[in-house]
Amino acid sequence: MQITETLYATSREAWREWLAAHHGYRTDIRLVCYKKGTGKPSVPYDDSVEEAICFGWVDGMTRSLDGERYALRFTPRKKRGKWAASNLRRLETMIALGKMTDAGLAAVPDDVLCGISKHG
Repeated sequence: MQITETLYATSREAWREWLAAHHGYRTDIRLVCYKKGTGKPSVPYDDSVEEAICFGWVDGMTRSLDGERYALRFTPRKKRGKWAASNLRRLETMIALGKMTDAGLAAVPDDVLCGISKHG
């Protein structure tokens, strides 16, 4: 994986701010995260994926950068893309918390939304 533009966000809030500002026109970003043992501020994996889902983005390949850091690739989700069970659970949580944006909901296939509304 070739690393293009990267972002180092020190908090979930900073990552969400970046997504809010850039989700509509960017095609990808590599979110640089520190491994847990370093003690350096970073966005935990689950938090980064939950926020990405809120804006219609999905995580992809992960690449180790060095002994302390790795980069997660995020891209806009394709409307017909397959949803992993873990991301469906995250989607349900973000809907229940009222965190989904219009862009995030637009990226969810109708049949997936119907399935969630029947269970929620």
